[in-house]
Amino acid sequence: KQKGFSLLELLVVIGILGLSSGFIYPEIGKWKIKRNIEKDYQTIASTIDYLKTRARTVNGTSVIHCSFSGGLYSIRYEISSQRNDASGAGAEWTKHPNFDANIIERSDGDSLVTGKVSTPCNQNTTIFNASGNAGSIGTGAALEVEVNYQVSGVPDYVNFNAYKVKVNTATAFVQKYKYNLTTEAWVELN
Repeated sequence: KQKGFSLLELLVVIGILGLSSGFIYPEIGKWKIKRNIEKDYQTIASTIDYLKTRARTVNGTSVIHCSFSGGLYSIRYEISSQRNDASGAGAEWTKHPNFDANIIERSDGDSLVTGKVSTPCNQNTTIFNASGNAGSIGTGAALEVEVNYQVSGVPDYVNFNAYKVKVNTATAFVQKYKYNLTTEAWVELN
């Protein structure tokens, strides 16, 4: 009487495990991408809310910087105790000359987002004032940030969710959207 596994039984088990991993591995990759999209979307929305609140709390100004370099998207912020509309301020939608000298907080590290999904912004630098408005430095245009996964530079709306965050210029109200594949349009989230 022999105990243990035969070579044939062992090969069958290894074959079943190899076949199963062939189906599971791609799904794990998709799950990671979906998780990064959700994480970056939540980070961007909460950072914008934080910057609005913090600008009012310190009676100063907050700035969010969006950039794309070396194939990676980056989002950073700065908070200054310098009000943007104080004496000596420049033209509307410019940083006060004393902004940098009065910075009280900066984002840690290189970027707030993972860099593993796309987070293109329509504006490079947006300023949040203590008075409650927000706009692009230079033009005052509203900020829009889309969070998606791109394949060869084209957003993949079929396999992955996509989100958009818009900031109203006059009130800094944040609108959140999700892309609806059926209607091929952005639908506002509650």
